[in-house]
Amino acid sequence: MNRRVVLPYGLKAEEIERAVAETYRLFHGLNDFLESSGFRPLEELLLGNSLSGMISEFLVKNIARAAGSLEANAKVGGHPDLIPKGHYASNLVLKGDEGIEIKSSIQRGGWQGHNPEDCWLMVFRYAIGAQEEGAPTPLTFLEILCAKLDEADWSFSGRTGASRRTPTASITAAGVEKLRNNFLYRLPDVGVGRHRAILAEP
Repeated sequence: MNRRVVLPYGLKAEEIERAVAETYRLFHGLNDFLESSGFRPLEELLLGNSLSGMISEFLVKNIARAAGSLEANAKVGGHPDLIPKGHYASNLVLKGDEGIEIKSSIQRGGWQGHNPEDCWLMVFRYAIGAQEEGAPTPLTFLEILCAKLDEADWSFSGRTGASRRTPTASITAAGVEKLRNNFLYRLPDVGVGRHRAILAEP
């Protein structure tokens, strides 16, 4: 844990720590139930993006429960995921100017969203699934990164002609560097590039 991380809206590192612990408890509890009932675990039942989306939803709800200053955005498809308590007229916010967007990803980088926006973004990078040897890896968060991104930190890819591809915005190298520099949590040797050796001071 990097206790000197910069977090917005009065959010505390300890609150994220509690939310992650509850997300582990919920995820592994569901898997215990599924496997005891003869089903495959969640990571085998759900496709990659669906699994990431579900983990993100778990994190949003658990951070909202743990945080004293934030609540979950109850608007389906609303932005951002977490909003400051009392900032808006209600917790149904379609497109807000303040809050934190939450993203979970199995990818080392190249993270995407739907729109290039000024926003606080928190990325939970995780590992899960089969190993080359031994037992499968349970859900394990590798890094938790947070930064205020500007529109310039996104590269937008629209769609042309009759394409039905979902428009996406990718975080630029400069935006990714902002996130990696302001890490909340990182396991040893999982960082990318120069960040591989950057850990919180004891």
